[in-house]
Amino acid sequence: MTEAADSRLDPVQRAALEWQVSFWSGQAGEAEQRAFDAWLAADPRHREAWARVQRVGGRLHALQGDAAAAALRAAGAPAGRRRVLRGLLLLVGAGGTAAVVRRTPQWQLAAAAESTAPGERRELTLADGSRLTLNTATALDLRLDAAVRRVLLRAGEVHVATAPDPAHRPFYVDTREGSVQALGTRFTVRLLDAGVRVQVFDGAVEVRPRNGGAPRRLAAGEQGVFDAQAAHAPETLDDSASGWMRGLLIAERLRLADFAAELGRYRRGVLRCDPEVAELRVSGVFPTGDTDAVLRSLVRALPVRVTLATRYWVRISGAGR
Repeated sequence: MTEAADSRLDPVQRAALEWQVSFWSGQAGEAEQRAFDAWLAADPRHREAWARVQRVGGRLHALQGDAAAAALRAAGAPAGRRRVLRGLLLLVGAGGTAAVVRRTPQWQLAAAAESTAPGERRELTLADGSRLTLNTATALDLRLDAAVRRVLLRAGEVHVATAPDPAHRPFYVDTREGSVQALGTRFTVRLLDAGVRVQVFDGAVEVRPRNGGAPRRLAAGEQGVFDAQAAHAPETLDDSASGWMRGLLIAERLRLADFAAELGRYRRGVLRCDPEVAELRVSGVFPTGDTDAVLRSLVRALPVRVTLATRYWVRISGAGR
């Protein structure tokens, strides 16, 4: 990002971009949130600028998965991470052309062959008959050739139902942490903030950490998490694991903070849960296709208040606040 491009932004738009960088960087605390709330309420132009930044952020949403992780790891220190995110946002926010944006390494990673927007779910049938279901904000690339069948998961979550292959080509889902080999199966792979979660519904898979940790086999009815170093011991498959494929978020006494984080995957912008209500428990079956309705149901069921500063900034706090 050049100084010339930065200078094309007015101070209000630049401030909105800096706020977005703070939230994406994971360094925003309660004091920073209060300062943001005050900034947002101070001037209608601030709300307009924040809404514009959120629209830009939607175009870069896939970067919050694998591509963002790679870019932020390369940047190293917190200041470096902020520079990476700020550069990406400023490049688009300053009106950079599509050709310029696509030439950046970060955008190349984000511009996967297949992707879904926040809240979108999509099914694909591959040439070999295997079926993929992409969950919200998912990005992946495909490689099917004479020797191998590969899915490169760059962001989000995918469900795979493999088809028998006359050529007996192996089927892999590759991630930043390692690979998952399908052994005639139905399974899901989800990129987490730290590691990868695999859930097996039929057949079996073999998980192979990238840095040489011992492979681990997961059978039907099991789930497990692995990272680049090791695959952890499997657990019993969560009964709610396949809910998203039916457009449902299933919760059983889930912490409100965790529920908000999960619900936030299905909408654009920021969904924050105040610490004072984080430990409240949520149970029920909720539609991922109407997150506004889910937020309204929380108000009816729990002593909480939902505040929409804009459609892209939502806060769950105590009912008295």
